[in-house]
Amino acid sequence: MNINPTKRQLSFNHLSNVKIKKLRATFDKENLSITSFEQLSNELLYEIFDYLDGYDIYKGFSKLNIRFHNLISFSSLPLKINFSKKSQPTLEHCCRNVIIPNKHRLLSLHLDSHSIIHNFFIHCYIDSSFNHLQSIILSGFSDYKILMILFYLNSLPCLSSLTIELEDDSYYNISDIYQIIFRLPCLKFNKMSLLNYDELNISIPISINQKFSIIEHLILNHDCNIDELTSILSHTPQLRHLTCQHVVETDEIVNKEILLTLSNLIHVSFVECSVKFDILEKFIKKISSQLKVWHLNTFEETAYLDANRWRRLITNHIPHLCKFYFNHHMSINNNDIFPNCESINQFTSIFCTKRQWFFEFKDQLDTFVYSIYPYRKTWYNHYEYEQFDVYSDGNIHQQTSKFIDISCQQETTNSFIQSIQLTIENHAFAVWYPSYTDHMKPCLLAVKFTHLKIHCNDTPIDMLIELIHLMPNLQSLEVLSLPLVNLTDLSRENTEMLLLVSINNKITKVKFDKMVEINQIHFLMNLCPRMQYLEIGYTTENNLENIVGSISMNNTTHILYLCGLCLYVSDANEKTIQRLHSIIDFERLFHPVKAFCDYTIRRIGDKIYLKWKL
Repeated sequence: MNINPTKRQLSFNHLSNVKIKKLRATFDKENLSITSFEQLSNELLYEIFDYLDGYDIYKGFSKLNIRFHNLISFSSLPLKINFSKKSQPTLEHCCRNVIIPNKHRLLSLHLDSHSIIHNFFIHCYIDSSFNHLQSIILSGFSDYKILMILFYLNSLPCLSSLTIELEDDSYYNISDIYQIIFRLPCLKFNKMSLLNYDELNISIPISINQKFSIIEHLILNHDCNIDELTSILSHTPQLRHLTCQHVVETDEIVNKEILLTLSNLIHVSFVECSVKFDILEKFIKKISSQLKVWHLNTFEETAYLDANRWRRLITNHIPHLCKFYFNHHMSINNNDIFPNCESINQFTSIFCTKRQWFFEFKDQLDTFVYSIYPYRKTWYNHYEYEQFDVYSDGNIHQQTSKFIDISCQQETTNSFIQSIQLTIENHAFAVWYPSYTDHMKPCLLAVKFTHLKIHCNDTPIDMLIELIHLMPNLQSLEVLSLPLVNLTDLSRENTEMLLLVSINNKITKVKFDKMVEINQIHFLMNLCPRMQYLEIGYTTENNLENIVGSISMNNTTHILYLCGLCLYVSDANEKTIQRLHSIIDFERLFHPVKAFCDYTIRRIGDKIYLKWKL
């Protein structure tokens, strides 16, 4: 029996009832006397069955006893059937003994291959008697009969969700398929995936007195040019959410203008957009009057980096846009490709910052990525909204609250304008080292980066020091890993540069993901003496003593402002916290006044937060 880790997507009426939902939290004294599964109430069994496939429920419980037989066979329990892994004999048995006798109870149906779809419709005929069927998924379809199957789906009175995955085939026309889909009377969600299709030529004419589709959520998981997309959208005036996998360029010129009225469209996502900005701009003006969320990934064309053009487009035609997720990818073909500093500075103007849109520049080895995104939770302005244990003076208090770092809260308001992140990843150093900083120097000097993230293995120490030296406005530093380092082994030149950088940099928050030895933490303490918050990932309980001891020893000498620590400790529990208390108490014997004054410890899963007063 396959038990999914989460509930199936559709829930039935039993579970929508507020009273039954409260059963999870209201196990009274009578429930505590339950000693076997059979003693559970029908309501709790419905709750459990909502995690299971309908045929698994029938096979596993219908013959357990009379009560379970009646509960499964004669109740109104909705059934959700998934044929993704069932053999031919199982499929036939399920159709005859579960689906056909319980047509009125079937809520969702998932057929996950061409052979399963073919065999299912041999044994089962879908018609209006499936009067509660709300969701159908047909995956791996490669048969001309799809048109006939879709035609019969038109008789389903409650079908609101349809997902189709088609393999390459020449038997049918995609336009015909869309036409039938748009005629389904109750359909609100449609996802169409077309595999291995090069040219679709989608054109869906609008007939006189045609009844339009009521689809509200449409996912086009296939290539589609602007004219084809316009043709599809002309049939979905109620659309609220649109996702298109790949918007492609076309050489054909279509002079016919189609008027689009999509007054409810608030969310658009173009996973890959390969059209020119001129074409995209003309199209988005037709559909953007109410747009609030836009995801867009573009490639190569430099026109997309014109921030002033974006400002005019958004101000004049997308006035309600509040969340903009934009990534523009530029390939790096040779050493002559440099970051566009002018565009970066334009994208960090008051126009973006007053909308609380951040900018990030990513160096991904062979690609530069220019990104805009709305404010989001990060490690350096983190908010935690989970149940956690608070440990103070050895006592444990369980709370449900939001943990807010005051210094982080200040950044989200006062320092918002200055948030510009540089991310270096995918071993970008390997291409340019040791001349990486020389290559990037014009950009680092021209742009006031405030956050630096280096997601590369064993970042060279001299390069890290040089990067920080060239970015005097940095507020936070995140490093994936460092080589094993001993301060006494640094060259004279690196030692002098380290001293200069430590005096001048303004970094207050540091995150180090992969600590191997305590000397790496010592290096970061010397590099960033103004740090107020330190986060260390992937550590073990064995390292707690070294980390806490090192902080205690340096908190009055090198890191005078450090007052917050976050540790990722695998399998952290109450014993971990008790040991941490013991370590801190031991350190306070040597520094009774300064060490961890009025400290508190918060644990959220494997994350341990330690805060103290200076």
